[in-house]
This record gives sequence, C-alpha cells and structure tokens, in this order.
Amino acid sequence: MAEGISVDTADLARYHTRAGALSDEIVGAAKNHLAGNLSLPGNLFGDLGHESGLHGSLTDHLDRMHTHVHSVAGSVHDLGQSVHTAKGDYEADEQLFGDQFRRILG
Repeated sequence: MAEGISVDTADLARYHTRAGALSDEIVGAAKNHLAGNLSLPGNLFGDLGHESGLHGSLTDHLDRMHTHVHSVAGSVHDLGQSVHTAKGDYEADEQLFGDQFRRILG
C-alpha cells in the first residue's frame, strides 16, 4: 500500500464544475420561487397586521430567507473555486517535483 496523498485532479475539476452548476441552480430557484414573494401587499393583513407587527415581521423574514439562499449559493460557489485553486496547486506541485526528480535522475 502506497503512503502519502493521492489526488485525482479530474475529480477536483468535476467537483468545481458541479459546485458552479449547483450554485447557479440555487440562485435560479431563488429567482423563480422567492423573488415574487419579497414584498407583501400593504393590505394583506389589514390594519391589524400593521398594528400587531405581523406584516413587518413576515416581510423581514422573507427578506432574510432570500438573503440566506443567496448566501448559500455564494458559499457553494466559493467552495468550488477553492477546490479549483487546490487542483491548480496540486498540478503545479506535481510538475515542480516531477521536474526536480527528472533532474536528479538526469
């Protein structure tokens, strides 16, 4: 059994691609399913809704939910970018160490 770390950069590339697609899907879902619900009609709960604070609370909740969904999409995108960067680092290290090994073997 070999010791050390083994990395399949093709797996990292696929992960990066999937993370980007997932991030786009999350943003698309937010636009398609949440964007139309960001504001509530002023008369939705009548005067009681405004006096009790229900209208404002629900509006704030919808805004936070929308913001959170976009934040999740951003986090998924950022993770994919980090994996892409790691892939580049692994490839650069492999090239560098391979070049050094080839020089030694000369």
